Formats: sequence, C-alpha cells, structure tokens
Amino acid sequence: MGLISTNYREYETIYVLRPEIEDSLAKDIMLKLKALVEAQGGINLKVSNWGRKKLAWERKKYQRGLYVHHAYLALAGVVEEFERNLAINENVLLRQTILVSRNINPADKTPEDDELETPVVKEKKEGPRRREDFEEANAY
Repeated sequence: MGLISTNYREYETIYVLRPEIEDSLAKDIMLKLKALVEAQGGINLKVSNWGRKKLAWERKKYQRGLYVHHAYLALAGVVEEFERNLAINENVLLRQTILVSRNINPADKTPEDDELETPVVKEKKEGPRRREDFEEANAY
C-alpha cells in the first residue's frame, strides 16, 4: 500500500466577477468559495477583493470586472472542484489558478486577514490619442 500524502500544495486563483454585481453578492461568492476549500480539507490563506478594474480585453461584452485573489492550501483534487464552481457561476467572467508550490507543510503557513470589502479604485483616464504622440514614438 502507498503512503497517503499529508503535504499540501499552495494555489492562487484570480477570478473576475461581472462589474455590476452587488458588493453583498460578491462577498457571498467569496465566502462560498472559502467554505468549499475548507469542506474539501483545504486551508484558506487569504481572500482579497481587488476592486473593479478594466479588463485587458473584452470578455462576454464586458470591459471591466471585479477582481478577486484567493490563496489557499489544498490537496490535488480540490482545485478541480473549485474551478468547476467558478465555471458554473454566471457571475464569473474569467478565472485562472496557478500552482505556487508543492509539498507545503500547513504549519509553515499562517492565514492572513481577508479583504472582502470592495475597495474604491481610482483609475487613470487615458487621454485622447494625438497624431504628434504617434509620430514622436516612431521617430528614429
């Protein structure tokens, strides 16, 4: 018989919610995903609400979204369930999970305080593009 691994893997997931979502509903989604990780035997390290920001490209006809960063420790099978829950939620526009490191001892990591409230992010507006700017950039 093989040995059962008690070492966890550290994952980080960034997901983007629809921009018009109410803050209370966004908070409910974050708490539901935290509970999912814990129910599967994982450990939540930190959930951070990064606020509403411009997307790099349009997704599902949206140009903005509410960004959330979720760091957690889990065994290998938890990520599939986490991703499945994100995929079936109609409020999720994008999602990406990365494996940060393998063979993590949970005692070595301490959970941080969550930031579930939506921060007010002041974005820099892009000014009108001028022909002179284009010509200066392409000058030899």
